[in-house]
Amino acid sequence: MFELSTDVPNLQALRGGDYDAFDALYLGDFSCPDYPKNFSSHPETLAEGVRIARDQGKRCYLRLYAVPSNHELDDVRRTIDAAMGLPFDAFEVHNMGLLRVLREMGCTKPLHLGVFGNLYTHETARVLKDYGVTRVYPNPELSLREIRYIKDETPIEVLVQVHGKIPLVISETCFIMENAHQGAETCSFFCSKSHWLTRSQGDWSLKDAGRMTLSGKDLCMIEHMDRLAEAGLEHFFVHGHGEERARVAAVGRAYRRVLNAIAGGEPCETQGLVEALSAFAEMGLCNGYYFESAGQHYVGRP
Repeated sequence: MFELSTDVPNLQALRGGDYDAFDALYLGDFSCPDYPKNFSSHPETLAEGVRIARDQGKRCYLRLYAVPSNHELDDVRRTIDAAMGLPFDAFEVHNMGLLRVLREMGCTKPLHLGVFGNLYTHETARVLKDYGVTRVYPNPELSLREIRYIKDETPIEVLVQVHGKIPLVISETCFIMENAHQGAETCSFFCSKSHWLTRSQGDWSLKDAGRMTLSGKDLCMIEHMDRLAEAGLEHFFVHGHGEERARVAAVGRAYRRVLNAIAGGEPCETQGLVEALSAFAEMGLCNGYYFESAGQHYVGRP
């Protein structure tokens, strides 16, 4: 009935993580091709990654690099070429150019539009369907009302982030190397440590992951999963970029518990789960823009 998914950047994370709570895995880090042994840029790792995910009974999606420059397109094509013969359930893209590349390469797999595809309207979703897109990840600024409208009026599958830091900005250059580690000529995986952009008054923070900037607070919708289900939403995502695998596993178990209760028509006490999830959130919890607010606040159930 429901699909709960998360992201896995490479073989090390796939082998070392506990993904029992998840139905599907998005393989690859779409933000940085230099991430160590990134599925998105190391086609030689794809066959083993798919095998492990399949052996765990997971649906398996490949994330393609979100913002390739012209000179990087050949590298992306090599990744696509290696992946087309493997049992991926879909490819995730973030721009129209790669949709055209996939069509030219004869790709027949379902396609998903990722978060940096910047989808705002159902009319855009209708255009994307003509290119083989079967699922979209709407821009995080949209409210639940707007997301539901896209799902119903297109119609199309919608992936809804329910937990984790919210992707806000992506760049083809690394902010950390350019600023925190000036003079570094090669990547030393500086983003493996947390880097925070904090306002001088300390009233808000963002997390910098090198080529991607994320919200400081963790989006948390665990108290509102019944509301999402009532809206006909079925595909939910836990954003685990840069997080310890044990943390991702614990978050997944919390949401699986709630989703199982909803599917079985049973009540589920979430207050204890909120407290447990709060312990993981360095800067606190929020509901993002789902309730048509500025994104910084957390609203629980009355």
